[in-house]
Amino acid sequence: MLLKVGSFPFKKRSFGLPSIQAFKFSDIAKDELNLPVSFEDISTAMYRIRNGIIRTPTIRSHFLSELCKADIHLKLEFTQFTGSFKERGARNALMKLSQKEKEKGVIAASAGNHALALAWHGKQMNIPVTVAMPMIAPLTKVNKCRIFGANIVQFGQHIIEAKDHATSAPEFKGMKYINGYDHPDIIAGAGTMGMEILEQVPDVDVIIIPVGGAGLIAGVSMAVKTLRSDVKVLGVEPEFCASYTAALQAGKAVNIT
Repeated sequence: MLLKVGSFPFKKRSFGLPSIQAFKFSDIAKDELNLPVSFEDISTAMYRIRNGIIRTPTIRSHFLSELCKADIHLKLEFTQFTGSFKERGARNALMKLSQKEKEKGVIAASAGNHALALAWHGKQMNIPVTVAMPMIAPLTKVNKCRIFGANIVQFGQHIIEAKDHATSAPEFKGMKYINGYDHPDIIAGAGTMGMEILEQVPDVDVIIIPVGGAGLIAGVSMAVKTLRSDVKVLGVEPEFCASYTAALQAGKAVNIT
């Protein structure tokens, strides 16, 4: 993640990617926007997960700042125990389960980071975790999830097939399915990073978010735009796998190849 403070030459280049528009969410009720996640959800999540995740540092990069002719700061989410921001949402979602749901356990489809986050925090909270992982999932991540005590089910050639199996196979009936990017509790947990960024770099001008399933940018945008509507939030995704851009253009979720 890059945080850019001061002048930045966006006008000189066209990235072909939309920025998140500057809505002032603090003046609009969640129900009026028909949003599944509110700023209150994010601020509550920040308090809820505070003892279970790392408040990661944000540091200034001298060399990137020199290269870009701007003050560049990096949010070091790789310093979370499992190596990614996914722990924020996973911890929040697990902590919000009912006692019955905790006893029954949870299931998710993931090729890596979401699986690791659920497995690790499930172990800390004594919640059974089952993860459906595609056959192409990195072996190191599969093994780490197993070490953390998760029940690993490898199925399918890609994540969509793994998810279909996790949500339809009869042996998983009754387990709470926690999707890794569009579940409201996952988004709220991810949004806590936006609140940390504003505290650590109070004069930030632009926040750049990598986009995959878009859960991170959804949460961070809600948090940041509520507290600082003047800050620009930009999403960046691979040119040859621009799924979010394709979804925006189509007005719905789409499959791309």
